[in-house]
Amino acid sequence: MPIHLTRREREIVQAILDGCTNRAMAQRFGVTEQTVKNQLTTLYTKTGVSSRLELALVALQKGLVEES
Repeated sequence: MPIHLTRREREIVQAILDGCTNRAMAQRFGVTEQTVKNQLTTLYTKTGVSSRLELALVALQKGLVEES
């Protein structure tokens, strides 16, 4: 089953691939760190993973973001 991510979710995945911390993502997107944590939890659920590393690997394997 394909995984469909919103534009913001793809931006968060890309930020993880860029090595951003939650704090850096919050600053990048103009939201609180808690909002970033909530968005990560949603992403983990959608993709069936439990860590940033797993999320990054799934994103690359399934082409959820464009590789630069």
